[in-house]
Amino acid sequence: MLVVVLGHFSAQLFTGLFGDWAWVGVFLVYWGSLILIGTVSGGISRLRTWFRKPEGSRWWFLLAVILGLVAFPILLVPNIHVMTSLPLVGMWLAFAVINSLCEEVFWRGFLLDELSHLPRVAGVAYSSILFVAVHPLVLGVFSRTMAVDPAQPLALLPFIAILVVISVVWSLLYLRTRSLRWPVLSHFLTDLGNQSIFVFMNLV
Repeated sequence: MLVVVLGHFSAQLFTGLFGDWAWVGVFLVYWGSLILIGTVSGGISRLRTWFRKPEGSRWWFLLAVILGLVAFPILLVPNIHVMTSLPLVGMWLAFAVINSLCEEVFWRGFLLDELSHLPRVAGVAYSSILFVAVHPLVLGVFSRTMAVDPAQPLALLPFIAILVVISVVWSLLYLRTRSLRWPVLSHFLTDLGNQSIFVFMNLV
């Protein structure tokens, strides 16, 4: 909850200061809070365990890749024309790497481990609710695509539903394989496919 609240207020602050470039400051705060909470709670010491060789069927790998590629024909290909700036393309690639690692380590690895004393359904639900909340409450402050429109408050429901499914699947990938490798890979591909920073800067 603290991550969401801190992210929301930092988004308001940086949007007022930097406009379309607010995402840079917001994500430095957001990623920093994920790392700080994980470090203070001893989560970072589990990195080797989190990234060990995945267990279980190779079908989990296939599921991770398929889910990660869904956004490519839907979002990336139709909007590829906006990606004309080499510096922004470089930032887009770097963002996908850093964000997928930070978010999966915290929301799936750290948080699901910390909630392992609860029924799995409860742990996955708690992690997914907060992960989904980040998008409209933090990213929606500076990205029109993820903002809640008071005139059409239900317009974001399809987007929210997709986020819920994605979060649950990534949680399932971690719990079934006991590794974050496939969730991180799937998240990385998803961040590429949804054009991340181009959406944050309202270019899409």
